[in-house]
Amino acid sequence: MKIRLGGNSLRWGKSVRHGIWGILVWIVLAHWPLGALAQGADRVTRIGVLAFRGAQSAEDNWRNLGVYLSQSVPGWTFEIVPITLVSAPEMIKAKRIDFLVTNPGHFVVLAKDHPLSALATRERLGSREPPGLLTFGTAIFTRKGSGIRTIGDLKGKSLAAVSPEAFGGFQVAWDELRRQGIDAFTDLDTIHFMGFPQDAIVTSVFNGDMDAGVIRSGLLEKLQAEGRIDLADFEVLDSKSQPDYPYLVTGHLYPEWPFLALPWIDKLLRENVSLALLNTQNPQIRAQFGLLDIWSTPLSYGGVRQLLTDFQARPRGAKSPVGWVSQNPVLTAFALGILLSLFVGATLLLILRRIPVRTAPGDAPDTAETQAVRAKFNSLTRREREVLCLICNGHGSKAIAEDLGISPKTVEFHRANLLQKTQAGTTAHLVQLTTRLGFDLESHQQSLNPAPQI
Repeated sequence: MKIRLGGNSLRWGKSVRHGIWGILVWIVLAHWPLGALAQGADRVTRIGVLAFRGAQSAEDNWRNLGVYLSQSVPGWTFEIVPITLVSAPEMIKAKRIDFLVTNPGHFVVLAKDHPLSALATRERLGSREPPGLLTFGTAIFTRKGSGIRTIGDLKGKSLAAVSPEAFGGFQVAWDELRRQGIDAFTDLDTIHFMGFPQDAIVTSVFNGDMDAGVIRSGLLEKLQAEGRIDLADFEVLDSKSQPDYPYLVTGHLYPEWPFLALPWIDKLLRENVSLALLNTQNPQIRAQFGLLDIWSTPLSYGGVRQLLTDFQARPRGAKSPVGWVSQNPVLTAFALGILLSLFVGATLLLILRRIPVRTAPGDAPDTAETQAVRAKFNSLTRREREVLCLICNGHGSKAIAEDLGISPKTVEFHRANLLQKTQAGTTAHLVQLTTRLGFDLESHQQSLNPAPQI
């Protein structure tokens, strides 16, 4: 009996002790920092990279940097996320990226709404030994034999560029034209903003679709190294402005791309990443991880800010002809009444015109507006048309990625590019525009017969 009772007492005592230990462990786990529990499994942080040559190119070119940082910063895995000028603000707002590598103009614009910290400036090596290139510029180029020899010859000509928000892909060129007395928005015949990749701009000039193009300096040489063009087929205007610079460039140079930290990155991670970037100056690290570029202490971007200030302050045309109305209350009321009537009438007309009528690809009236929209659609790449067709069929990004065998990040890149190239603004408007004019019916067939590419 004693033995049995003693055994029960012993087992009961052990149960009490186990229960107490369990409660203590639960308390510790409930109040322990999550980061401490994750030491055994790396946390993921994402680096957004401006994909000026397309999503796949960005992933390929920056993958080694992600691997290097993952092995150099304890407890963290770094992922590369291709972004565009359009997608970056929303991705920052949604905290879908933690670091950012982009052009300096994009940095200055984003910094107005987001407190970004520049940790380092890119130092491009290419095939050369350090020191690398800490500056870059723009190349305004034409096809050889076009008759355009100087920037002054661009008056009345057509120009292909990335977008009004693109620093090396338009704004620097705008400034160079301005310095020589040319207003890009009034003195040229046409500006075609083609979005990314910039390779398509080279294609359009080579094919004779546009008289001249604007791209980042070094891209022509890169395309020649890849065997895709013969540099002798092109001319870069004012290319002798920087005799010591190894690439053909038009005009002034600006600091290279910064590596930026978003405001929610904690101090320790920010400092560890900064230290790891500066350690790329070590030749053994460069060789071990196959890094194409290294990183230096951040340069000043004051010159970039001044250029963008001038760009934003540029003349926007004549003042509104209704400005005088505000000086006369009676006329103001009369004018507002007329404007209100016109607005109501225009709204009713739009409602009537937007009755959802399905048109075949060739049935849409060939108006100037339709021609402009069709031109934008025809500038899409084969992959963008495939993505567009699936979007119109109601597929989400994950489903599109599975159907096309690409990553969801690449799909998001294409979606942002579609909005930028078509200037649709929203996905809903993009779908409405596409289906109304029957472009989605063309997408599959046109994707089988893409425009010639270099």
